[in-house]
Amino acid sequence: MAPRVDLMTCMRDEAPFVVEFVAHHLVLGFSRILVASNNCTDGTDALLDALAAAGAIRHLAHSVLPGEMPQRTGYARLRAAFGVNRSDWAMALDADEFLCVHAGDRSLAALLAEVPDGIDILALSAATFGPGGRSAWSPAPVTQVFRKAVPPAHRANGLVKSLFRAPASFKGFQNHSPVGYRGPKTAPVVMSGKGDVWEADPDLPLWKQLRHFRPDRIGHRLAQVNHYATKTWDSFRLRIARGRGAAPFGQSNTRHDQEYFDSIASAATRPDEAIQAYAPDVATQMAALRADPRVAAAEAAALALYAERIAALGP
Repeated sequence: MAPRVDLMTCMRDEAPFVVEFVAHHLVLGFSRILVASNNCTDGTDALLDALAAAGAIRHLAHSVLPGEMPQRTGYARLRAAFGVNRSDWAMALDADEFLCVHAGDRSLAALLAEVPDGIDILALSAATFGPGGRSAWSPAPVTQVFRKAVPPAHRANGLVKSLFRAPASFKGFQNHSPVGYRGPKTAPVVMSGKGDVWEADPDLPLWKQLRHFRPDRIGHRLAQVNHYATKTWDSFRLRIARGRGAAPFGQSNTRHDQEYFDSIASAATRPDEAIQAYAPDVATQMAALRADPRVAAAEAAALALYAERIAALGP
């Protein structure tokens, strides 16, 4: 029997990117896509409801109170609502992150086939993409529009995203890794995207070990997580206004600023076409999702609102 592998994500005001994100990860072969949306103002929640009604995802809409951590709260609620503890594997990705497998036929199954028994966490490095010279948002798929990435050992690629076995073995889930190992070993065993294997330090919190890798540990041999960190400047400005999922709700977004954007934009000059291997199948899957009139209508309304908000920003 094939393992059940859950993809969890938390979204707020991500409507223009939802259909592509869902289609891509369905093509990879995730068993379930579990989405927690919070405090949406752009129709993301309506679009997710439509996708859930079509059977493509599971959706949990909820409110986050000021001071709460949206992602931490969302993952906990997804875990409880959809029985993630009973799954074989789980992963958490943001809506601007797309798993891109290099192993075998590039499927999720091919990636898992590379993970030996005894490995608890597959810690994958980012491949961070910039605007690639584009200055204005368009509703085209982000994986098609943005094709230039920072150099492999760039600090931005130190970002880690974890695919982890036996979710019940962990106390909680965070956006980079599970936390609070409570399985049968002294500590979980980790494998990187390079194929290196080590035992986590039992005296150091997992989030500190699996949040950001130093340059010599970054590697994309098995897979990479394409991180579309900036998109275009106008779209990025809306991201700033939305706030951060990994920070207390209501807190100003001081991380994603002009300096952050410029640092990625200036470094992202290297063509990276790896994800284009999925393009035909993803396009077919996106068309199938949009064939549902509820999905098409919800996405169209959200795209119109997004365009209005872009225009309202001014120069």
